[in-house]
Amino acid sequence: MHSYSSLIRHEGNRELFTFVELAAIGIIADIPIHLHVEGLRGTGKTTILRAARHILPKISRIKDCLFNCNPQFPHCPRHKVLTKDELGTVVVEQIPVPFLEISHSAKIGTIAGSLDLARLTDTEQPEAAMLPGTLPRSHRGIVLVDEVNRLADTAPELTDILLDAMGTKPGRVQMEEAGLPTVALPLSISVWATSNPDEDPGSLMDIRKQLSDRFDFMVQMERSVEAEALVSILNLDHKPEHLRGKIPAADLELGKYLVQKASRVGAVKIPTTIVRSLAQIYIKHHLESLRSLEAIKTGAILNAARWNRPEVGWNDVLTVTPAALRHRLSPEQLVAVLQDLKQERDLVNSRAVVACADCDQNEPGSADRHRQQKQSGGIWSRIVAWCQRVLGRRRDRYPAAAKRKEASAGGNKLAGIGRRPQLKPENPLEMPLVAPPEVARPLLSLAREGAITEGELIDDPTRAGKAIRTTVGNEADEG
Repeated sequence: MHSYSSLIRHEGNRELFTFVELAAIGIIADIPIHLHVEGLRGTGKTTILRAARHILPKISRIKDCLFNCNPQFPHCPRHKVLTKDELGTVVVEQIPVPFLEISHSAKIGTIAGSLDLARLTDTEQPEAAMLPGTLPRSHRGIVLVDEVNRLADTAPELTDILLDAMGTKPGRVQMEEAGLPTVALPLSISVWATSNPDEDPGSLMDIRKQLSDRFDFMVQMERSVEAEALVSILNLDHKPEHLRGKIPAADLELGKYLVQKASRVGAVKIPTTIVRSLAQIYIKHHLESLRSLEAIKTGAILNAARWNRPEVGWNDVLTVTPAALRHRLSPEQLVAVLQDLKQERDLVNSRAVVACADCDQNEPGSADRHRQQKQSGGIWSRIVAWCQRVLGRRRDRYPAAAKRKEASAGGNKLAGIGRRPQLKPENPLEMPLVAPPEVARPLLSLAREGAITEGELIDDPTRAGKAIRTTVGNEADEG
């Protein structure tokens, strides 16, 4: 396994590195971030996620506590009952951030918790007690689920446990065993997962939409198309120092950098105008889950802290929005949302340009404002390019559906009577807006004669079917 800093960055995995480091900043700042990575097999998704454990700093816990109790805020059954004076005498130790994995052969007891057989069969002092599973032991750390789409398909009972663990922040886990009292614990974990949507059973959003929505961000992993990047990957030397307990210096330096950025998270402000714009996006585009807005807001704050900005800007919002919405919306809907956000950003930038037209170029912050305005166009171009790639792959993956859609647009004249011609722009951003011919009115407000536009008004119900068939037949003959 390679160290995190030695892994090769290229255009296909750059977004994943960005969100891994944003998630690391969140974990250090006690903000769990659930991250899902989709992409082709063999592109390095799991490798990058596993290597990220080495850039996380150590945490303090009560010595030997299997639940990783914070000495200041203990939560496990044994330590949460201690008084303030008793907590002051407990021994504290430093441990790496917990990083555990859930396998596809796992059982409910190994995930949540089960009866501690070692303590039960102790010949000197036997006692019935619970042994915490993977989730409780990952408190304040990370749980990795490789190929989470297969797990959701084959082990729905494990998926239900993950839903509770990820439902809120903090989540919860409940350990149950016959003959013992039920133990429910708060759980602060970051769930990181990977999946290959092009293989059975398919995309996680199609298998278990509830679980897909629990993830704050979904990153699309692409294979490298750069020859130099591929050569660098093939020439990458194995450096197993961290496997012997020694973390590479570059990973340690990056960890210190992320700790510094995490210390700024609490001071970052988000303007009211941006919050209102996100609320309008939620209403206008009929977003189903409020988690989408929370993910955008949290991600934008983390990104602003990463770049030492005191408040969230539109560039921060546009950076995280695709990953926050691509598993919640279709590509066409995502393009529409981004288009609205772009218009809001351009409006704010135009006002800033007018306000700074006569400003002093040496004024503090002036250079940063101009640099952000210049970078905003590049961010939007990358977002649009991604959406176009997704739409293109979908057309290539489902050619039969595309042909059926084209055939339904023409062909049978009878089926198309009274319909508007379908618009088929190649680029969804160029889709024209077509207004209705007149203002819509409630059906009950129409006169009976006005509601029937073809054929004759028929009072006798027995003649209605014959008259309608005659009318349609005449129209077909005229066509």
